[in-house]
Amino acid sequence: MRLVGTAASGVRAQQIAIDTIGNNLANANTPGFKANQMVFAEALATEVRSGRINAEDENTVDTLDVGAGVLTSGIGTNFQQGVLGQTERSLDLGINGAGFFQVQTPNGEMGYTRAGAFQIDESGQLSDMQGNIVQTNGLIPFGATEIAVAANGDITGVSNGESMVFGQLVLAGFQNSQGLFRNENNLFVPTVNSGEPQVGEPGNTTAGNLVLGTVRSKSLEQSNVDLATSMTDLIQVQKAYQMSARLVQDGDKMWGLANSLRR
Repeated sequence: MRLVGTAASGVRAQQIAIDTIGNNLANANTPGFKANQMVFAEALATEVRSGRINAEDENTVDTLDVGAGVLTSGIGTNFQQGVLGQTERSLDLGINGAGFFQVQTPNGEMGYTRAGAFQIDESGQLSDMQGNIVQTNGLIPFGATEIAVAANGDITGVSNGESMVFGQLVLAGFQNSQGLFRNENNLFVPTVNSGEPQVGEPGNTTAGNLVLGTVRSKSLEQSNVDLATSMTDLIQVQKAYQMSARLVQDGDKMWGLANSLRR
């Protein structure tokens, strides 16, 4: 009897889907958050004999493909751009385009993020709220004022009474952003599937013809979680979970009846 096994696979898959949607809803107000998407796949079907004589060959019988349930083949990421919300901080940066901010973590590894709430650390570098260093080609002098970031990434301000450009931040893009691995704190890291990062100046096109987008100051990209769609998906998944659980119960009853007949 395959009913219980098939239903159990549905319970497992829908549980993961509920957890995924719940995580999206919990991060609906997290700047730069990208919603997760479940990817389902059909389990390998089993060929069984139907008991019916094949009309074309009387020496054989027809067969049927019986499914074995559903599997979760992966969890994808929706990289659709979120709304750029206005703020009052000049170092709140959003990207109008497909690029990523490139940051260096304390262990020296590179990460990529769309969350642009930055600050100036004690060494004069831009950093995010976790202390990761934003990749630029300059330092901001201690005591500099009127810090601003232009659309092309130029970091300007006033130091010792003189207006100047302190450096420029860069953006990175990927040929297949869906291949990025999601890390903690809204960071993504490259994989073989994503390809190597292509780094360039905001507003320019990389050697691989990637359009990185421009930087918008006093803006933070909001989460791209659609609350209405997520709530609708959650209701559908819960119903599917309940149906799969009911099938497990029905299969158990059928096994009980079969065992009682044997006695």
